[in-house]
Amino acid sequence: MNSYSYPTLLLDVRPHGSGLAAHRLDGAGQDGTIERLVVEEFGRALPLPCGDIDDCNTIACTAGRVTIRTSRQNLTPVRYWHQPGTGRVLIGTDLASLTARAIEHAGTRPDRVAQIRAVRAAIRTIGGGRTVVFSRDASGDSTDVTETVSNTWKASPLTGEKAAEAGARQIEVLRQQIAACGTPRPLTAVVSGGVDSGLVAALAQQAGVLDHLATLGTPWGDEYATADELGAHLRMPVRHIELSEQDVLRAIPETVRMLGVPHHEMVAAGVNLVAVYRRHRIPAGTILTGIGADYINSGLRTETGTAPDLQRAVIQCLDDAAAGGEWSGAGAAAHGYTLRHMYWNTPVIQAALDTAPEIMRHRDREKGHIRAAAEALLPPHIAWRPKQAMHHGSGVQRNLRGAVARLTGLDNVDVESFYELIATEQAGALVERPHEPVDSDTCLEAAVAAYIREHD
Repeated sequence: MNSYSYPTLLLDVRPHGSGLAAHRLDGAGQDGTIERLVVEEFGRALPLPCGDIDDCNTIACTAGRVTIRTSRQNLTPVRYWHQPGTGRVLIGTDLASLTARAIEHAGTRPDRVAQIRAVRAAIRTIGGGRTVVFSRDASGDSTDVTETVSNTWKASPLTGEKAAEAGARQIEVLRQQIAACGTPRPLTAVVSGGVDSGLVAALAQQAGVLDHLATLGTPWGDEYATADELGAHLRMPVRHIELSEQDVLRAIPETVRMLGVPHHEMVAAGVNLVAVYRRHRIPAGTILTGIGADYINSGLRTETGTAPDLQRAVIQCLDDAAAGGEWSGAGAAAHGYTLRHMYWNTPVIQAALDTAPEIMRHRDREKGHIRAAAEALLPPHIAWRPKQAMHHGSGVQRNLRGAVARLTGLDNVDVESFYELIATEQAGALVERPHEPVDSDTCLEAAVAAYIREHD
């Protein structure tokens, strides 16, 4: 059996006097009403996955109102379900458990799969930089929901900077954030041998907080050689984490649960690290990544040409990323890790937004300003190595669809429909056994059987 206790917050908001009260349903907190919760702690006093409380989402119940405030990063998306015809609202971070509890309140029906899908469609996800207020309506019979955009990214490019100066400024901000995140130990940097993860590792070593280096590979690809070059430069061994096709496939259910409503690209991007957590080849503690540097330094724009307004394109990219849940530390926390994406916190993002777009294209390369400044910390061949996302370097992006097809025994698989079946199985398991861990292998097997019945 491969079950795990998934970190989640689940609140039941009910009428109380002339206002509302929020009660914990997830079993992690004390009985009674709550006043204020930091979402990313999941009620377990877990270390925060970022450097500042302002980068986290919060839920507060004061003066008979419940207020959710999401950060611009929106590390762990918050969702809510408003029970039709009543003042009751359920608020949660885990779509599977939120769906199951909504069905419990609504009353189960024989057509369980259809009911799960209908409830999931009725659950609303709060985006980044929002304030959502739940309050009693004038009649006192229902609950009003008011959502406003409260915090957005603003670009204020500095003038007169040279490329290396802009890169050095960003690296200094990154250095400060890494130096402040040295707990819990041990701390492992997951590296590819490129400039982004290479900078994270080098700065962590300078700060005296780096304990291990690790890199991962699959039967479809790896970055062992380039990661080893970085390790040689830092004079540290690199742990090679070899993931089998089965390891990757078995990590899909937890990845789907973490994402909630996954697209294929998001699953392919997230499943690598989830498979690493499950293998426990990295000591429990803090994991640092270089993921996110492309989002904040225009690296993603080179695939489609030059955007007419690069700053606006980057801000839109940030907003889109904040809506997906791929930055959540919930999957890591389920296995005893604290995950920190060092390029995905407010000071580092703002430092990038304050960089003139033309500076980012120094030497006609994406992130050219960072690469130029990185030569003070890394060998030039590492600083200027072409970028490659982790799921591309491991071959997962190209091969996951085929692996799922082999799992089902079918020639072709609509993987997003398959992922939806997994999510349905997870919610169904929690409907049947709301207080027991979900067995991910059982959900995967059931989803395979269901997909074959529907498509064979």
